[in-house]
Amino acid sequence: MPKKQTFIVSIMALSLVLSGCVPSFMKGEQDDTVKVNDSEGKESEEMIVSEDIKTSETYYRSVLEKNGEKNSLDTSQVRGLITAGVDNRLDVDALEMGLMRLSQEKFDPEKYFFKEGQLFDTEQIHSWLYRDNPDKKDNQGLNPQLGVEEDPAKYEQVIKAEKKNPKFLSYIHEQDYYVQNKDDELQLGGISIALSLYSEYPYSVLDENGLKYTGSVKLDKKEVVAKAKESIKPIIQKIRAEHDVPIVFTLFLEQPRQSVVPGNFVASTTVEKGKSSPDSWKDLNEKYIAFPSSAADEEYPAEAEKFDDFTREIQDFFPNFVGVIGTGFYKQDELSQLKVEIPIQFYSKAEVISFTQFVNGLVKKRNDTFPQDLPVSIYITNNGETESMIVKDPNEEEPFVHIYQ
Repeated sequence: MPKKQTFIVSIMALSLVLSGCVPSFMKGEQDDTVKVNDSEGKESEEMIVSEDIKTSETYYRSVLEKNGEKNSLDTSQVRGLITAGVDNRLDVDALEMGLMRLSQEKFDPEKYFFKEGQLFDTEQIHSWLYRDNPDKKDNQGLNPQLGVEEDPAKYEQVIKAEKKNPKFLSYIHEQDYYVQNKDDELQLGGISIALSLYSEYPYSVLDENGLKYTGSVKLDKKEVVAKAKESIKPIIQKIRAEHDVPIVFTLFLEQPRQSVVPGNFVASTTVEKGKSSPDSWKDLNEKYIAFPSSAADEEYPAEAEKFDDFTREIQDFFPNFVGVIGTGFYKQDELSQLKVEIPIQFYSKAEVISFTQFVNGLVKKRNDTFPQDLPVSIYITNNGETESMIVKDPNEEEPFVHIYQ
C-alpha cells in the first residue's frame, strides 16, 4: 500500500475526534506567535501554533518552531527511532495515532496543544530498552537479564537464554501536550507515554563465523502486561526530576511482523500531578480484525457474512476481480471503524470511474454492511496505486468520492 494511502487509512481507522476549539488569545489568527516555557521557570524562544484544518475529523493544533520569518516543525530528538523498535508499519501508525486518541481523555483538545516528544533523546530511550545488566555502569535496562554472556562461541547457550528470558519491551513513545498559562504563554501541561510490547519476541544470534540464527518466542499477555506496569517507575522518576505534570501511560501490544492488522492498546493509567505512581490501571478492550479471516468468522460471524455478501456483489459486477480486504476496529466488541481495500486490474480510466460509481452505490444501498453511524473508508487500487477512494462519514448523507487523475 503506498505511503499516501497508509497515512489516510491510519487517520480514518483511528477516528481522532479531537476538538478544533482554541483559547481566546488565538482566535481569528492563522499563525499565532507565542512564548513557550519548555521547563519550569525557563522561557524558550518564540513558537507558533498551527492553523486549524477543516476535515470530518478534528485534531489538536500543533506547537511549531518559529525561526525568524520561517515556521517549521519542531521535531522530536528521537525522530524515526520508532521504526527501529516497532517492526510492523501498521503497528507504528496505530501506536502513534492511538496514543493521541487516548490522550484526549485526559488532555482536553479545547485547551491543550500537541508537540512531538521533547523530553527523551535517543540515548535515553535505548538505555531503557536494553536488558537489565547490573555489571554495566549506569544500568537502566528495563528488559530482563539474558543470564549468560553474549559470546558468539557459545551461541547455542545464547539462543537458549533468548528463549528463556525474552524481551517484553519494544519501544517507548512520548507525546507532549501544552496549555495556556495566565500570562498567555504555552507551557508543558501533560505528557503521554506509550509502552510498545512484544506479543512475539524476535531474537537474532550470531555465531563465531558470523552466521545468524533467528527465531521468535510467543509471550504470555498477562505476564507482559504485569512487567510493563512495573517498568514505568524509572520513567516517572526521570520525568518528575524536571516536570510536575500529569503523565498518561498506555500499554500497546504489538502484532507479529507478518500480521495484516495492527496491534492494540490493552491498558492505560494516569500519574497525577504531584504523584510518583498511578492509583489504578484501566483495561482497554480494543482490537483490529481482518475481513475475511478465521478470526472474523469465529468472533464476529454476522459481520463476516455481510462482508462476504458485499464481496460477492463486487465479484459479479467486475470481471478482473482480485479480492476485498477489510480491517475493522473494535471497541468494547462493537465495530467502530471499517477500512476496505479493493485491488482490481483496470485497463482504462473509464473502468475506474464506472467501478467507483458501482461501489459507491453499494455503500449507500447496503445499510446492513455499512450502517449510517459507522465511519467507512474504501480504497480502490490498481497494482498498488490508489485509483479512487470513498469515505462515508456518519455525519454526512452522501459519501465523499475522489477519483485520482
